[in-house]
Amino acid sequence: MADREPTRPRARSEATRVRDEDATLARNTSTRSARAAAGAYEYSSPTRQAVAADSEGLQRRSTGLSRRSHSGGIPSLTGRTSLAERTQGNFTLAGPEGTAQLRLAQEPFVHPGYAELNPSYEQAANARPVWSLAKPLPRVVRPGMVPTKEELLQSRANAQIPAEQSQKMGLDVDPNELEEGRIEKSADPRKMAAQVQDARVQRENNFLNKILTGDVTPARLSRTSSGRVRRRSTVGGAAPPELTTVQESGRPSDPTEERIGLPPPLEHLSDEPLQPVPEEPSEPDTAVLGDRLDAFPEFPDATYPEDLHPLVQDLVEDEIHNNHTTWSVIRTHHREALAESLGVYVQLTIGFCADLSVTLANSGNPNTTGWAWGLATMMGIYISGGVSGAHLNPAVTCMLWFFRGFPKRKMPEYFAAQFLGAFIAGLTAYGLYYDSIQQYLNFTANASKTDVINCFVTSQRNAWITPATAFFNEFVGTLLLAVTILALGDDQNAPPGAGMNALIVGLVIYCLIITFAYQTGAAFNPSRDFGPRLALLALGYGGELFRNPYWFYGPWAGTVSGAFVGGFLYDFLIFTGGESPVNYPLERTRRAMRKSRMKWRRRLHLAKKEVEKPLA
Repeated sequence: MADREPTRPRARSEATRVRDEDATLARNTSTRSARAAAGAYEYSSPTRQAVAADSEGLQRRSTGLSRRSHSGGIPSLTGRTSLAERTQGNFTLAGPEGTAQLRLAQEPFVHPGYAELNPSYEQAANARPVWSLAKPLPRVVRPGMVPTKEELLQSRANAQIPAEQSQKMGLDVDPNELEEGRIEKSADPRKMAAQVQDARVQRENNFLNKILTGDVTPARLSRTSSGRVRRRSTVGGAAPPELTTVQESGRPSDPTEERIGLPPPLEHLSDEPLQPVPEEPSEPDTAVLGDRLDAFPEFPDATYPEDLHPLVQDLVEDEIHNNHTTWSVIRTHHREALAESLGVYVQLTIGFCADLSVTLANSGNPNTTGWAWGLATMMGIYISGGVSGAHLNPAVTCMLWFFRGFPKRKMPEYFAAQFLGAFIAGLTAYGLYYDSIQQYLNFTANASKTDVINCFVTSQRNAWITPATAFFNEFVGTLLLAVTILALGDDQNAPPGAGMNALIVGLVIYCLIITFAYQTGAAFNPSRDFGPRLALLALGYGGELFRNPYWFYGPWAGTVSGAFVGGFLYDFLIFTGGESPVNYPLERTRRAMRKSRMKWRRRLHLAKKEVEKPLA
């Protein structure tokens, strides 16, 4: 032991050194300033980011801090906080939010120069929307949420005083309260509707003013604290104003607080209430407003799809890719579909093999297949959740399109990837177990091809299962799955910690399978049934696959309708985001659907035929 060579001290990364310096600085900060900055929010000081970026050219990843700082938050600078401080007294069964130290501990070491060779790595993970089952769903602006240019001009020309509709109903309300959504419930729905209309008009006026001044949402922060600054998203084409520091007055400046970027304490903030909105608005300059609205850029169909709002066009244009080979270019344009297909393949291959192992052994525990399907779903989400979202299910894709704005231009590619992955998974599982299947069919008493078929597809497992029972078995199971997926993706509900969505969805699948699999086999997914059904058809099992119409009204009609009803129930009862059609006016939904129909009629040249028909 004495002759052993002394160990070389472990090299410390720059990120660790900076993190230690921050911790030391935080301990030296006064208790009052630390408590003013503590809480459920986090903040990454620009000064500290610049120091970390400039030291030895090392680019330090700060994903967790940059994301939270983008939302205007403040970090907890104390090393340890109590549960009450982390949750601000709002205890929840979902557990407290993770600390900044815990998130930083999960950040990997990044070699100097890596980002220069792989530029997409330093782009924030949330720089583009991903409708993923592995993390909270994105918040997007949909066409039904935004008034058209004609509606804006009309509302400006016929400007109404704040809370005009409410005053017509004899209500004495504060316009500031309405704009913030504080509307008291009433026994008369008309009074609540009037206040809702006033609040929506005020919010849309604020939205219009943002567009006219060019003050729109900036692009996402960079994943690393490097010197690269992404272009801010502006609609009018005007350059955004540079951020300036505001000189604080009313108390002496603390150099320690200036270094770490702490905000002023709460007691120094102004307690002056909002000024009431004047009853009679000033006469709007409709000519100037009209010129500004006319200058608002019109994006043709070739520039952006109809389900992509112009406000996020710059984010899409600024997306960065790593293209090192010819195949990488192809993969860049089809990466989501390829990831979705791989996720489906892994999930279904494991699930089919588990069903075969239990059936062919003739002595297995049926609950084994439930665990296998749940964990296989978890694996599929971990594999492709960050790229394609790991829907793994056409019913989930349709539900996310209708209720969360998933781009419908991507749906055909997703469907093709999901069915292709399921088809190949069926062939793979059958090939792996081919010898065991033949042994089972030839030397096992009372063995039949139906047992093998049931390992791949769902069906009415018993003669007494009626079509109605089979339909509602799939309907209710998919409904519960859709409600859970939307709840896990709602960042205003109780989203699980980072990386936990996949595990929870896997456990949900296990729970649903042991609950509903007895009667039909629990498809909950059109591709999970139709893909292997086609594979068995190609392998010679043709006679028994499509004779029973269950293959359509169960895995197709039952699952898709169940997903839509589940999405409606969650949004109707819980969800508050405006991207859901349940939460914005019905006339806006009709307008969006009408515009979509007109566009498809132009594409199919149907509108031209209808115009020429009366002339004939």
